[in-house]
Amino acid sequence: MFVEILLNVLWHVIAFIGCVYLVGFLISLINRTFYKMFNYSKLSVYGTGLIGTPIHETSHLLMCLVFFHKVNAVKFFQINDEDGVLGYVNHSWNPRNIYQQIGNYFIGVAPIAVGTLIIYFGMQYFLPNTFSQISTYFKEFSFLPSDGIMNIFGNVFTLFGGMMKSMFAEFSIGWKWWVFMLVSLCIAIHMSLSGADIKGSLVAIPLMIVLLLAVNLVLGLIPFGIYDDFLGVMSFGSSFLLCTLILSLVLSVLCLAAGIIIKVVILILRKIFRR
Repeated sequence: MFVEILLNVLWHVIAFIGCVYLVGFLISLINRTFYKMFNYSKLSVYGTGLIGTPIHETSHLLMCLVFFHKVNAVKFFQINDEDGVLGYVNHSWNPRNIYQQIGNYFIGVAPIAVGTLIIYFGMQYFLPNTFSQISTYFKEFSFLPSDGIMNIFGNVFTLFGGMMKSMFAEFSIGWKWWVFMLVSLCIAIHMSLSGADIKGSLVAIPLMIVLLLAVNLVLGLIPFGIYDDFLGVMSFGSSFLLCTLILSLVLSVLCLAAGIIIKVVILILRKIFRR
């Protein structure tokens, strides 16, 4: 039983912490590649940042309020900063307060979660059929240890491909598709975690692992099937979380693809007008 509990804790750490950082790293990599294609031009940075940065910083702010952190200063969007910082939320907390300490993790990774949820529920209005299809994927997706590693990878790739297909299924509806994609891509490209975001969130990781271990141990030793109910809730939460992470990754990849297309078009036009 003890070994089983430890394996469950490991799985929860992978699902609720490891996957978030992995997707955050991939989105950051896509972000840098996107801007590098345009030589970090002000048009590309400020053009996408005008929508994406306020949402990024608002997500930090919301989590600060949820975890009772003191907000010292907020800048939702700024231009011409010497360090190239588009926005920030400066906050402080009581290091002896466990709740506030754990909050650092959620504050740090908030842009991915909040940004994706805004896109997901915005889809309900702009692309209702896509929303319905992706919601079905969410319900059918499974991320359980019993599935086996290969089946999990298969589920992830199936979900990724299904989301990609769904995104373009309503291309013909007109302006709503274009508005949704434009806003979503601006949000997605700014969901990347900065060095400060990651550094701030890492402070809470040891405490979160200890908390997960304690909860699993306590509930695992209590009879009456409470632990099974807990594992069911955690399994649902991890599956939903991974679905939202994959959705954010899909949108980031689409943003990079759009950037590549724009770059190619610019290069072609330059060659034409040079003749």
